[in-house]
Amino acid sequence: MDSTDQRILRALERNARMSFSALGREIGLSRTAIQDRVTKLETAGVITGYFTDYSFDRSGLISAMLFVKIAERPCDHALDWLASLEGVQEVQSLSGPIDAIARCLVRTPQDLTELNDKIGASTLIESSTSSIVLATRT
Repeated sequence: MDSTDQRILRALERNARMSFSALGREIGLSRTAIQDRVTKLETAGVITGYFTDYSFDRSGLISAMLFVKIAERPCDHALDWLASLEGVQEVQSLSGPIDAIARCLVRTPQDLTELNDKIGASTLIESSTSSIVLATRT
């Protein structure tokens, strides 16, 4: 990955919906050259997907982060279980005192409470805490 690829990634982090033409103008390459580079980044697994990140203000959904300590090792089974829960959008495994962060979108505070209760009741989980996302800046 060279400096041009890194510039492409930074631009896509700001706006993943940017057209290849607009991206090419920003980077200084043709649309075809940008498309080829993005395809190579996808094939190499550097870009693994594109998603929409909702905020409460725009979608009516509540965005929350759950900080989880897992009770068993290896953690794979617990991580897969967390990722399968309704409302959980993404689970990231971490090093350090917290084993995972789960990014969640729920409709109501009650839905978040029920998700917290389900996670807390699992024998896979040692402990968890949640925080509602107040703002996101990119």
